[in-house]
Amino acid sequence: MSDYWFNHAKSNDLLRLNGPLGTFFLRECAKTDIFFLGTGTGIAPIKSMLESLVHVPEDQQPQSITVLWGGRKPEDFYIDLTATHGKHRYIPVISRPSEGWAGAKGYVQDILLSTAPDLSKAAVYACGSDNMIHDAKKLLSNAGLPTARFYSDAFVSSGDI
Repeated sequence: MSDYWFNHAKSNDLLRLNGPLGTFFLRECAKTDIFFLGTGTGIAPIKSMLESLVHVPEDQQPQSITVLWGGRKPEDFYIDLTATHGKHRYIPVISRPSEGWAGAKGYVQDILLSTAPDLSKAAVYACGSDNMIHDAKKLLSNAGLPTARFYSDAFVSSGDI
């Protein structure tokens, strides 16, 4: 596509474009506890969903929103989620902490479970590594999350396909 744009496109060319056709989007969330789990760049669609919540009418807002973003080191948190509009709790999680790290340590799904949430009326949106997605779905389902309310987008390398 880049070759077309840079070397062949002309004024008045007719283009037909299709938008994303994915299944990882925010569902109806009134009175629900929402938990977002992201690892690495998996935070991008989560940030988008978080930002979209400011446009949801008050009576359709979730009861609570918690965002857990996992990285290997503090430098992996390349955006400031505390600056994102809306009411949400943000927990950065480091899997390979240095001595100076005072925040959450481990994996996002384990940290979520350590807060002992009532998952029976929750929805979880997880985006990131395939390992995190599979582990989170298993752990959270075993802890009471209805499997129909676990939404995910796993990042897999082309070498895994």
